Amino acid sequence: MTILNRDRRIVAEYEAASRLLSLIPGSVSLGVANVVGLIAFMCSPRKRQLVRDNVLRATEGRAESFGGYLLTLRAYLSYSRYWVEALALGRMTRKELNSRMGFHGFQHVYAALGKGKGAIFATPHMGNWDFGAAWLASSGIPITAVMEELEPKELLEWFASHRTGFGVRAVPASSSAFGELARALSKNQVVALVADRDVSNSGLMVPFFGEKASVPQGVALLSLRTGAPIIPAAVYLLPGGCHYALVRDPITFARSGDLKNDVLKLTELIVASFESLIRADPSQWHLFQPNWPSQIGDASPDSTI
Repeated sequence: MTILNRDRRIVAEYEAASRLLSLIPGSVSLGVANVVGLIAFMCSPRKRQLVRDNVLRATEGRAESFGGYLLTLRAYLSYSRYWVEALALGRMTRKELNSRMGFHGFQHVYAALGKGKGAIFATPHMGNWDFGAAWLASSGIPITAVMEELEPKELLEWFASHRTGFGVRAVPASSSAFGELARALSKNQVVALVADRDVSNSGLMVPFFGEKASVPQGVALLSLRTGAPIIPAAVYLLPGGCHYALVRDPITFARSGDLKNDVLKLTELIVASFESLIRADPSQWHLFQPNWPSQIGDASPDSTI
């Protein structure tokens, strides 16, 4: 099989899964997610240990032994549910999205947009951020999000098209992304950034659950450059296929005039807000990669969902 044919097959598999999952009842798709998550949990022992280490950091030692085991299993199940739901999003109506979404603090978004400088949603990899973005876009609020570079290129293009299908303009995490996001904010639109992992290796080392980790600095820099407020938020998974969006107060920050120092200090505040959102339910934190210096070299070759 040539590389081109392999790439096309990968894209075709995602497209077929998306079509199938959008047609089956929600209760069935949740069952599929649980089965897939359980299989991945059982078949990836080294990855499972890494995930356990990650989620236990958010419990501050309150969950050990069997409790940590169950927390890790729930992390696999919630991550599997994220994928199943995200692939089916393209064909959900506004009415369907509304029926499955509750929220708190959404007035902060309207207040931010009322100032005319746009709004930056900053979220960790929690629950189902794609569902929240689709729900927001369905209300008529333009939203731009950055998506991680994927291989093959055809898969990146498919995911961008898929997100466009549920109303989210997806910008690849490339050198031109900052300008695209700044232009969206200048039009008083919403920018959504999942920013608890440094996928570009250009982040800042800041305290994150007791150990310094590299996290993206782009959120802070974008806010400082454009004047757009940073609004921490997370979309949590609830039973029965429902979701709950928790929108926090915009981060308040007094500039010092030293841009480099301001970016660092603001990034520290962003990460502190992420810690609070993650502590609410560590099992919904989808961190399946090494994230701290102490984990470097322990990356697992095990496959996962």
